Amino acid sequence: MKKLILLTLLIISSFQTINSQEKNEEDLISSGKWHIEYMEMGGNKMALPSEMQKMNWVMFHKGGKQEGMENGQKYVGKWEFDKKRRIIKTNDLDGIAEQKLISVTKNKLIISVKEQGTEMIMGMKKQ
Repeated sequence: MKKLILLTLLIISSFQTINSQEKNEEDLISSGKWHIEYMEMGGNKMALPSEMQKMNWVMFHKGGKQEGMENGQKYVGKWEFDKKRRIIKTNDLDGIAEQKLISVTKNKLIISVKEQGTEMIMGMKKQ
């Protein structure tokens, strides 16, 4: 009987941890201004100079509003996070896009995007 109670508590705890992690990812995504630090295509990684980083950023606000700057041009859009698929879906200057979340921490956001059939990885940081 004790084993059954212990097992039940362990299962409940695991579900709570998973839900907390999913919510935590969305909170981290919407926690500030993300500047593009690098882009990687076909194994070639290109770091953006700090001046370009200042002109290429995005903010994901709670409630679905998205603000950003692409090559110095500001824009406003919408976003949502699909927790199960770990997809950030955006609707902005580039139209509707799905970006696969690779990882997110307090200071780093890494996503993968398909551009004309080619995968591009973007690494972003907070400044």
